Formats: sequence, C-alpha cells, structure tokens
Amino acid sequence: MALDLSTLYVVAGLGMLVAGFIHLIPLATGRFGSWAGLWGAGHVIAGCGALMAVLNDRIGLPWAPSIGNPAVVMGYALIAGAAVKFDRPDARLRSLLAIAAVLGLPLWFTHDPAHFHLRVAYLSVIRAGFDLVVVVVAVRFARRDSLQTGWIVAALFAVTVPMFLGRAWLAYSDRIGTQLTGRHDDLGAWLAAGQIAFIIFRAFSLLILQAERGQNLLLDQMERDWLTGAFNRAGLDRIVRTFVGGHAPRTLTVMMLDLDRFKMLNDTFGHAAGDAALRTFAEIAHEALGRQGHLVRWGGDEFVCVLPDVPTTQARAIGTGIATRFAQTMAPRMATHGTLGVSFGIVEGEPQTPIVDLIADADRAMYRAKSDRRQPAVCIPPVYVPDVYIPDVYTKAA
Repeated sequence: MALDLSTLYVVAGLGMLVAGFIHLIPLATGRFGSWAGLWGAGHVIAGCGALMAVLNDRIGLPWAPSIGNPAVVMGYALIAGAAVKFDRPDARLRSLLAIAAVLGLPLWFTHDPAHFHLRVAYLSVIRAGFDLVVVVVAVRFARRDSLQTGWIVAALFAVTVPMFLGRAWLAYSDRIGTQLTGRHDDLGAWLAAGQIAFIIFRAFSLLILQAERGQNLLLDQMERDWLTGAFNRAGLDRIVRTFVGGHAPRTLTVMMLDLDRFKMLNDTFGHAAGDAALRTFAEIAHEALGRQGHLVRWGGDEFVCVLPDVPTTQARAIGTGIATRFAQTMAPRMATHGTLGVSFGIVEGEPQTPIVDLIADADRAMYRAKSDRRQPAVCIPPVYVPDVYIPDVYTKAA
C-alpha cells in the first residue's frame, strides 16, 4: 500500500505549529517556565521546516532546503533544550545550541538535488541524536521526581530513535527516492510515517508532565508543615502506607524529639525567634537524617523521626548529633538567657505495629529522659558542650 507522504508532512507541520503556539501563549502569562518557550519555539521552527519540504517538492523553491533543513536542526535542538530546562531550570543551553548551529551549518550550503539522499541521512542522524538526549533527560527526572509520565515521554522519544537511524541507513544507501513527499510504498516511507505519528503524539507530552509535577507539588504542600518543611500528620500517613508489601522494612524505629525550654525562648524573644529556632532545628534534623528516615512535625515543638531498618544504636547517634549541633547553633543566640536543648526518646518495633502506638511509646521514653536521669540501665550519659546542656536520652527497655 502506497503512503501519501505529502499529506503526512503537512499534518506533521501543522500539528507542530499548533503545539508550538499552545506552549508559547501560556508562557506569555507567566504560568510556565522557560522550558515552555523552548518547546514551543522548537516545534514552530521544526513545523515550518516540514512545510518547507512540501512546498519545495510541489512548486520548486531552490532556497527551501538551505533554510528548512537547518531550521529543523535548530528546532530539534530547542525541543531537547526544553526537556533539559524542564529537568533543571538553571541549566545553561549554550553548548547544546552551539552544537546545533555547527551541525546545521553544512545544510546551508548543500542544496544539490544529487545530494538529496545524503542530506536526508545526515538530518535523520541529527534528529535521532536530539531525541536520544530527551530520552536520557526524561528517564532522569522520571526516577528523581517519581513522574510516571516521564516514562511515557522517554518511550515516545525512544521509539523514534531507531526509526530515524533506519531511515538514515536507507537514505545513505540511496533507497528512498529523490523526494520526501509524494506516494511511496517502500520501507523508508513507512519509517517516515511512523516518525510523523510519534512526533504528533509527543508534541504535548511536556504539558502532561507539567500537570503531574504540579499535582505532586500540591500534594507535597498539603503533606508538609509550611514553617519547617517537615511532614505533617497527613504526610506521615502516606509514609506509613508505603510500608506494605514488598516495601515493608524489617524493623521500624521511631524517635520523638522535643525542644527543651522552647516556651522560655518564645516568652523572652518573641514568636519570630521561636519560628526561627524551629526552622533551624528542622534544617539540622533533615541534614542528619539524609535518606535514612523522615522528619515529621508532630505538634508545637515536638518532632517525630520515622527510621525504617535503622537500629536503636544508630538512631541514638543520629539523635545525639541533632541535639549537639542544635545546642551549639542556638547557644550564641541565647546569650545569657539560659540554654536551649533537645530531649528525645527512641523505640523500635515491628512495621505492622500501629504508628501511633510506636509514637506514644517514644513519647513516654522522651518524657522519662526529661524527668528521670538516674537510671543507668536505660539512660545514655548526658552530653555537655560549652555553656550548653543537652539532656540525656532514654531508650525504652526491651
């Protein structure tokens, strides 16, 4: 069956123009980042290049290949750059665009009809290269940001890479004829049709990605404490839901932390100073936990650390490190107005145990650490730093 590539190229060109303007118009309102401008501009430029190819074959424009082919190269470079910007908004694209300019330069000077097949081969390889860039970037942010649609974007661009390379080989072997458009029934025509189909399908893929990213951001904001960035109780519920099935840890350690004399800080320096202390504590705790656990603001100046598969000895070291650094950080701010420390209690249990029960046990352990510091069997010796006292740690006995 012969394919009408003229119609397909017109559809591809118009589709890319529409996709480009759909991205450029919202960009003017400030709703999207610079990636939308690059994505939109890339599709507009590449779409114009596709339409130029049709015009050249239909009415004969000697200058069309010299303009259209480099435009397609730059358009694909901008599309790849948009994916990079979507992944890292602070990324610089000078190198990528410089490479595109260098790659497109030979196409400005080669418009001899006898070299048609070589131009097609060269352009197909370049398209495959830029599509591969998008695949690598999409896989990266799909893994990092848990964007499921990132895998769809990677698949849509990955499929066209072998298509472009296959068409490049056929073109280099001079097996695609002398025109892009018209009716063809060879393998090269079917590869071109497949490329066009996927190019149209993926034109709006970053919009879908942006929608998922926005939804994840909104969900994250709903599950975090606005002041400290720690999870709130809704966030804790989601964390606990991940401890099921194959993701369940073998043990679950919970640590309750409380800021000592926090009310005195608020009464002496005001609530702004108290808020600053809470933010400082959260920053120190997040850094100490790293990827080992999750920080939850339980209420007021109380925090919970959820530590899957972290033994109590390691949890003690984490808690002591948090307490020591926080006390040292706050000591200059307190001056002669007293000390500000951290008390914490630790409990280790089964993942199947209700989290509220583990938190209640850790809370009792913490208050025993505050009130009873004379039980050598269960208490860690107090830790002292210059002019600052850090309360000792009580661990629930087995």
